[in-house]
Order: sequence, then structure tokens, then C-alpha cells
Amino acid sequence: MSNPAFQFTSPEIMTKLASIKPYVLVVLTKGENYGLSDTPRIIQSEHLPYIFEQRRDNDMVLTMPVMDNETNLAAVAIYNTKDKEEVKRLMDKDPAIIAGVFNYEIVTGMGLPGDKLP
Repeated sequence: MSNPAFQFTSPEIMTKLASIKPYVLVVLTKGENYGLSDTPRIIQSEHLPYIFEQRRDNDMVLTMPVMDNETNLAAVAIYNTKDKEEVKRLMDKDPAIIAGVFNYEIVTGMGLPGDKLP
């Protein structure tokens, strides 16, 4: 398969790229209410059960909280869809979004099915 956009890519890598597919990525940032005293309760008793339900249903395939306190980033999640509106509906129901603990941005990314964390 010859593609001028990948003129410097080896045939071995091109074979692997043939299976690449789109996913929706969500970037969570700290919201206006992130530092309030109720934040830990909202995250632990409402937000976490909500996202683990999405993981159970295979809507969300990866979530990674950001551990660096000096950034406004809070987490990154990958959804098993290319439908940004579907993910927006899910995000708008997240108790931590509703409470202003987190804000979010939705973007489309590409990934290789089967990739996993070690």
C-alpha cells in the first residue's frame, strides 16, 4: 500500500497502521469547584462509580488520572467510539462535571485496537 503522506514509513509499520481506528479522547481539567471541601466526596462516591459503570459497559476503555498537582489537567479518558456527541452526553451526566469539579474537552484521536498498558 503506497501512501504519499507516509513516504518515510516502513512497510512493517504501514501494515500495523492499516488497523488503526478512531477513538474519542476526553481531557478533564480542574473546574471552578475543584478545591472545595466536598470535592473528595463527589469524586469518590459519585464520579468514580459513574466512570466504572462506563468501563464495565465498554464505553470507556482507558482512564488515567493526572497525578501532577502543578497542572490544571485532572485526567485523560479514551472512549470506544468515534461519536463525539455520544461522549458529550455521557460527560454531561457525570456528577463531577455537574458539580463543577471538572471541566472537559473532547477530541478525536487514533489508536491501534488491542493496545494496552503493561
